[in-house]
Amino acid sequence: MIKHFIPRSNYHILGQIGQGQFGQVYFAISRKTGEFVALKSLAKGFPTNRFLREFSCLVSLRHPNIVACEAIEYHGKGRYLVMEYCEGGTLRNLMNVSAELSLILCLDLITDILAGLEQAHQQNIIHCDIKPENILLSLTADKWIGKVTDFGIAKTVQDSSNDNLESGYTGSPAYMAPERFYGKYSYACDIYSVGIIFYELMIGQRPFSGLPGDLMLAHLNERIKLPNVVPQLLQDIIRKALEKLPQKRFLSAQSMIDAINIAKNKLNFNQEYTKLFTHINLSNLTPKLSEFTDFSLSEKINQIVNNNKNIYFATQNKVIKLSWELKKTEILNFNQSINKLIILSQGCLVLTQKPYNNTFQSLFYYLSENKPFQQVTPFFQLNTKILKFSCSFYEHWLATIYKTNKHGITAEFKILSLASLSLLNSPKFCPFPSQLIILDKRYGLALFPRFFQENKRTYLYLFNRRGHFLKGFSIPLLISELTPNKANPYELFSIETIKPNYGILININPFKITRISLEFIPNFIIGESWGYGLADTTGKLLLLDRNGDYIGKIDLNIRITAMTGLNENQLLIATWENETAKLFILDIDFAEKM
Repeated sequence: MIKHFIPRSNYHILGQIGQGQFGQVYFAISRKTGEFVALKSLAKGFPTNRFLREFSCLVSLRHPNIVACEAIEYHGKGRYLVMEYCEGGTLRNLMNVSAELSLILCLDLITDILAGLEQAHQQNIIHCDIKPENILLSLTADKWIGKVTDFGIAKTVQDSSNDNLESGYTGSPAYMAPERFYGKYSYACDIYSVGIIFYELMIGQRPFSGLPGDLMLAHLNERIKLPNVVPQLLQDIIRKALEKLPQKRFLSAQSMIDAINIAKNKLNFNQEYTKLFTHINLSNLTPKLSEFTDFSLSEKINQIVNNNKNIYFATQNKVIKLSWELKKTEILNFNQSINKLIILSQGCLVLTQKPYNNTFQSLFYYLSENKPFQQVTPFFQLNTKILKFSCSFYEHWLATIYKTNKHGITAEFKILSLASLSLLNSPKFCPFPSQLIILDKRYGLALFPRFFQENKRTYLYLFNRRGHFLKGFSIPLLISELTPNKANPYELFSIETIKPNYGILININPFKITRISLEFIPNFIIGESWGYGLADTTGKLLLLDRNGDYIGKIDLNIRITAMTGLNENQLLIATWENETAKLFILDIDFAEKM
């Protein structure tokens, strides 16, 4: 009996990220290089020639503004196009944010699309389905780069002259040139589609709407209307791109780029124009704030953590435990300064530091809820001040990394079991990160921001509980600290180090980075099941959902010193006024926000 050998795929699929012309699109990682890729599958019954058509188009196109096709993958479960992975989502995602994109960003994105099309047109390829969903975004330190994708219904110049060409899969009526409805194709069709996107970026909506029949009549007969807020130079470009007759449009994508560049030089871009976003559309929410009764303190509360059973507060050298059900308060004094609290399912981890023999001594205390709340001895200590640590919420393991020499560039990395307080690995030496995060019972994440001349990147490496660093990845931004979401620790929020008026939402699986414009620089960030809460010390509060979309803002006009999520509908906020610390509960009315 002959057995057929089915080779193992070169890529490990991590999850589905979309639906393409041919079938599903998957997020995957290369088994050889560790690079992220997108795999476009061919659904059963779909014509193979269309699959191969896109492959043949893409392999002939190599350009920074076209999503690259790396290979075609055959294996036992099917066939895939192996595509470059773009972590910034689609242009449609960006256009849907509740913030106005700056004019210069809009012009740059249109130029990116046209540059990709110019390359395709030079290879005699007509895309035939240009729309925001088919423009993927790659993040840079300063903006996004637009990349044309999905050549599944692309035609060649030879196809356009073939009257017997098969019908169907014609594209998206909202972005189709008039002649497309009669089965005619040319480079000018793509120019027209770009003109629709340009109009949409300028106005916030497409020039024509309705059912496919309504759209066809509008594209054939209606003239566009542009308000005076659009500069006349740009109005002229949009009108020319959207001429009904193809011969009246720009002769090439490059000629439209040239017109945009001339307009850029003539327009006086002030500082507002050069921002990524010029205005944020935020709802002002009415605060529902109530003071936490029978609680006041003469010391400032610096940290709050909560595990839904007990709330722990930290002052400079006190930890206060508040039993939510029993309404009982207990206080534990320390002889050292409290550096950090980490909440656990059955207690709290406390890091304290004090001077010791010309250095510092870092002491770890475990405050278990199964034992009396009283003075405990440290279970672990390090003779250093320069360290990072993180612990699993369910108390499986603790990761620490520290410098024994403050001038050194390497650090000692250790993993401990909290149950047995024993080392799980032999100490390893590695570069010192800006943060360690335990994601779950198996994996953690280490951040390494690096700034070499003009190259700003942050490297993120997964590590396991045995202390082995796995293949990492990087982003073209500087971030130094991430806040995991309690509902999914693989969703993390951060603030750009160099541009702190931008928030960064990172979803590790599937890998996606969302840049969010902020009205203020937050001092406190929490990640809850409903989204993210950002606040500053003056009482300004911004609420975002899990996708990074704005829910609304609140101005509490109080001096905030710490904040945590209390439950799905409430935040607990510590304040400091008149030398007194107080606690407030903020009710969140989601029906009002949504």
